[in-house]
Amino acid sequence: MQILFGETLRRLRREKNLTQEQLSARLNVSFQTISKWERDESYPDITMLPVLASFFGVTTDDLLGVNEAENERKIQEMMDRYLHPKNITFITSEEMPEYLAPLKELVKHNPGDYRLWVFYFGLLCSLNRDTVETLRARLPEIRSVYEMIIENCTNDALRMEAKSTICTYYNDLVHKGQDPRERAELLAIVDELPTMFDSREYTRTNIHSPKTDEEQIADCHEAIEETLDMLCSMVWNLGSAMDDGPASVEHLRSMFGIYDAAFPDGDYGKAHDKIYHSHTFLTVKLAQAGEFDGAFAALRRLVEIARRFEALPQVSAHTSPLLRGVVFDKGAAWPGCTDWHMVENIRRFLHEEQGAYCSMEPWWPEEFKADPRFGEILSSVS
Repeated sequence: MQILFGETLRRLRREKNLTQEQLSARLNVSFQTISKWERDESYPDITMLPVLASFFGVTTDDLLGVNEAENERKIQEMMDRYLHPKNITFITSEEMPEYLAPLKELVKHNPGDYRLWVFYFGLLCSLNRDTVETLRARLPEIRSVYEMIIENCTNDALRMEAKSTICTYYNDLVHKGQDPRERAELLAIVDELPTMFDSREYTRTNIHSPKTDEEQIADCHEAIEETLDMLCSMVWNLGSAMDDGPASVEHLRSMFGIYDAAFPDGDYGKAHDKIYHSHTFLTVKLAQAGEFDGAFAALRRLVEIARRFEALPQVSAHTSPLLRGVVFDKGAAWPGCTDWHMVENIRRFLHEEQGAYCSMEPWWPEEFKADPRFGEILSSVS
């Protein structure tokens, strides 16, 4: 059983508008004792619990935070269930109301938990992006929940998450519906978002005191990982816009250059997935352009990346200078995944099987498949 005594005591004290010194005087204990209780560094004698409960007008279970702990456990179980990849696969428009019903019920019983509201809102915006009709069918509820979060939530991080989420939804809607009014709504919300220089990651790296060197290093590492991912996504999107499809060969190579400069040891960590799938697009683009030497070089690199990733232990540490010592956990990077079959996926990719992570069908020119090098690489992954 989890106890949240310190957090509960602090909340109850503040609800009565009492300082630690004022509460200590009422209870005839030192304010240092109150401070330790609120930090969960020590706990009151068992005979003190009824006194505290009576003073605040709550039960001892409420005082210990037992009910809150149990409620938090239920919330976390529900969120874990919805985050599991297997539970969000192939949800249709007809299935969505039933799928979201348990979560919606939990939200109703925790109306002040905006973390839960934003989680529900994210699922509501992201599921079943199939047709413009089904997207617009959810628009009234999406707008209602969004406005409630923006007007009532005092946590800026959650409010910004809701703004980013609705932008993703509107982007898909505008792409499929081409409605200028919806496009204007999207751009208006985008303009409300903070700049990169106002971001949490950038600001943290520029604050030194009173942080320790270890805390500063950790903040810089986190910001570098996020910035690399964001920068490479921008390069991909730039190439896609200029090439009217998956990123161009030049932009893909630029993206790989960024990652290789940051990870000269090839310890890509969370970036493995993006690098792996981007190499599939590069290989197909080069093959379709008749640049077979480049295509086979990219394909061999793809196999090398896959084998290196599969050989990694579940938990490893970066050795490249920018992120040296940062722990990479496969399970934490992709929750719910326990099997890593990248090499097997390459075999499926070469056979042009569905689900092999490439949308550029048909993938291989007949001359490319007839090249002896194709057979050699296929044999190496079969």
